[in-house]
Amino acid sequence: MTSQVALRTVGLLATLFPLTAQTALVPAAMAGVEGGSASNVPFGSSLACRYQVIYDAEELSWTGPRLIQGLRFRADSPGATSPMIPAKGFLVVTIRMSTTAVSSASASSIFDDNYGEDVLTVLTALPVQLPMQPASGAGPRPANVLFTFANPWWFGLTPARPNQPPPDNLLIEIQILSQPSGSYPLDNLGGCVAATTTFGNQGPACTVPALSAPPALDSDRSMTAGQSFSWRLMDAPANAPFVLAFNVTAQGGLFGNPLYPLPYPMFDPQNPSQPSAALATLQWPAPDCWLNIDPAVTLFGLCDASGNGVVPTQIPPGRGNVGFELFAQALILSQTSNPLQVITTRGRSSTVCGPLGVTRIFAFYDGSGTPAPPPPTAGAVQYGLGPVIEVF
Repeated sequence: MTSQVALRTVGLLATLFPLTAQTALVPAAMAGVEGGSASNVPFGSSLACRYQVIYDAEELSWTGPRLIQGLRFRADSPGATSPMIPAKGFLVVTIRMSTTAVSSASASSIFDDNYGEDVLTVLTALPVQLPMQPASGAGPRPANVLFTFANPWWFGLTPARPNQPPPDNLLIEIQILSQPSGSYPLDNLGGCVAATTTFGNQGPACTVPALSAPPALDSDRSMTAGQSFSWRLMDAPANAPFVLAFNVTAQGGLFGNPLYPLPYPMFDPQNPSQPSAALATLQWPAPDCWLNIDPAVTLFGLCDASGNGVVPTQIPPGRGNVGFELFAQALILSQTSNPLQVITTRGRSSTVCGPLGVTRIFAFYDGSGTPAPPPPTAGAVQYGLGPVIEVF
């Protein structure tokens, strides 16, 4: 009788949630985007491995209950041309699934401390072969490293405990009981590629007469919350001091005045030998040079003998800063360029792209022996790292 009730309950839930069979990428932000690094954890070793990864709820593309019948991992695609990855097998794999109130920021090095009340072993000691990945071009590979669960698992059916946060984060544990040697890199979050733009105006006269290229502002590829991020000035005068100006927008007007809309000229367009109205107190013009942002914060730098300069900045920590865009422009002292002795770059913006809310906990160990040793109880905790997966 109990089994009949259970079957009817599962059938009812499947009816109530017809969309749960659809594939969903985790983290959702990685759809069509290659992760910032590759990782041979856990499949690229000859050792056994206990491996957990926690994804915060905001990285999931669904809310509420969802039936999960399996996982697919993406193999790494390192660049414009991705080499073939040989098949690897056989590995003996056990997988557990759980919701958890533990977040990526509070993950414990003790594996069992991270489980929620609904932890379920969905695969037990299954021999699997990881598929060969053919050579490919740029962009992520298809998620084809497949694990279909023997015991499908429901995400989100565990009630919240009194005075505790809801268990709405996702935990996946993979225990590799044995595997042959050979690397098998997975698409891994790790770093990220920041979205950047170049904006604003810079005329041909806003340069150093002796140099063929106008000064330009560049930056690091990855802007990550809580990490250092460097801005680089190129093609400026040798040993020149400069100011790096920042704002959180490139819109509006200079000094907040809508009568001086950005980008704003540092000269009078009708009479380039005179300064513009908003900069009349400077007395001298900088023809063809523009203020592309309204400077809110400034940092000072000094170029080297090659005319290059670097200004490091610190991005505030916190997952809430992901998606934040910062706008910058350089103003450079150049005594031979114009009467104001200042030249400017075009503006450059960069967006905080990580870290996403994911953490992995893992430990490799020698799984050989009779009887086989138990998996380790604790592992190394690495914040912001984890594989890109699909659930179905």
